[in-house]
Amino acid sequence: MTPRVLAAVAALATLLGNSPGELRASVHATAAAYLKNIAAIAPIAGRDTTFDYYERLNDDVAMLDDQTLPSGYTTAQWAQMVRNIATLDVSLATQLLSRKFTPMASIRGLGETLVRSSKDGTMQPVAVYVPDGYEAGRPAPLVVFLHGRGQSETQLLSPPYVAELADSIGAIVVAPWGRGYFDFRPSGDDVYDALDAARSAFTIDKHQQFLAGYSMGGFAAFGVALTNPGEWTAVMSIAGALLNTDSSRVVAKLSRTPFYVLTGSADDTVPTQFPAATAAFLQSAGMRVSFYSQAGGTHRLITLLPILRQSWSDMLRGVTRAPPPGIGNVTLPSMIDMPNYRP
Repeated sequence: MTPRVLAAVAALATLLGNSPGELRASVHATAAAYLKNIAAIAPIAGRDTTFDYYERLNDDVAMLDDQTLPSGYTTAQWAQMVRNIATLDVSLATQLLSRKFTPMASIRGLGETLVRSSKDGTMQPVAVYVPDGYEAGRPAPLVVFLHGRGQSETQLLSPPYVAELADSIGAIVVAPWGRGYFDFRPSGDDVYDALDAARSAFTIDKHQQFLAGYSMGGFAAFGVALTNPGEWTAVMSIAGALLNTDSSRVVAKLSRTPFYVLTGSADDTVPTQFPAATAAFLQSAGMRVSFYSQAGGTHRLITLLPILRQSWSDMLRGVTRAPPPGIGNVTLPSMIDMPNYRP
């Protein structure tokens, strides 16, 4: 990497521009510089995922070119989300190119950083949101948020409603990439590295450390929590479920942990019967569980906002809303074959 390349990339990452065209040009130029230097980046980020970050930039260019408005979003919401994703992905690539990593403690609002893996020493991406009201020295709640399959950490945290949720409860939110593994099991160490990095960077209330997951992350949250049960004040599964293979260990090791289970009644990716069975099973085991079903809600997270707002508030306040009688049977799924999710 020449100083000229690094200077050009740094300038483009700093001056992303106000128009979609200017942002597209910045993403495209960053992708070109990244590809040119990809062999040098591989030892830093790990060979398995280095090329994934280049593909992200290409996907961002495609999103900027696509004028289709997904259901559930206003034009302004979608434009802001696409800009946030592209900005975070450019930041990730630029940090790897320059080998200068943003200190997590310096992030305010939405940002991206890389955390050194305790497993293999590589630098692994973590998206971060820090509310405007955060004050160093004043303990704040922390939510570690796990993304869905086919989704990146930048896509998970980029929708404007994530900032609104975090601001409403004053919580810092961190979303580890987890190397893109299907269910986070091979990358569980990265989740706990992100947790440790957040506790080092910010003043975190040790009694308000929450693990949440969406879709694939909603399944993975149960397994990740089992690794270090004492770290989590509560666990939230959004459009996910407890697998039968984990059920006995969850009852044994997380018996005192409250669970918050969310589903949309029209979810055709993870049918609502599986989150309902999860809540029924946990309740039958004598565990604290709150269940939320959004009428007409689909697998898209934005369609679940009413219950998401309610459940995040309940979780932070320690409120339990018992599932209604006859919510469903207790037959847990053994596995769900989920398609790749796109925002």
